Amino acid sequence: MNKVQKGEYGYLKAYKMSKLLLCTVLAFMLAVVVIGTIIMYGDTSRVIIVFAILLSLPLAKILIAYLIVIKFNSLTFDEHAKIANTYRGNDKCLMFDMTVSQYEGIKFYQSMLIKNGKIYALVTNKDYKEKSKEYEKWITDAIVSDKYKYKITVFDNIDEYIKKINSVSEPNDNNKLIDKHIREEILSAGV
Repeated sequence: MNKVQKGEYGYLKAYKMSKLLLCTVLAFMLAVVVIGTIIMYGDTSRVIIVFAILLSLPLAKILIAYLIVIKFNSLTFDEHAKIANTYRGNDKCLMFDMTVSQYEGIKFYQSMLIKNGKIYALVTNKDYKEKSKEYEKWITDAIVSDKYKYKITVFDNIDEYIKKINSVSEPNDNNKLIDKHIREEILSAGV
């Protein structure tokens, strides 16, 4: 089974499923230890209950990671195919299911193109209209770079997004380095 990498379509679904599976396994193990202790000893005052306490810590961490991303939805398969099949550039520049996290929270971008020193992002969330500048600023704040300057444009319409990403020219060698740096910053700033 291929592992879906950050930036690939389906990453968010795979991330959610892996966190849900881990939560389920840890919750089952926790329940077995607690119930087993009660059955064997009649109470939970034994040392074995420490294992249950220790299991609850990773369970809580994984559950929080799952709950944070559960509200985000990827593009439909048809929407993804429409973007991926019409994009005429380098596939490494085009990414899907991107999250950008900061101390204040996390924002989700269905697709993102990082090319020629620019970032073009697609956000199809319902609340995007009133928060459009917030989505642009979120990326800027998350990947602060004094070395590289870049422009960020966020779209909420798939057709406009496709039109724009196909109009971006191929980068020169210097811009390829900038693009690689920005891509690494974006990938490290999310889940």
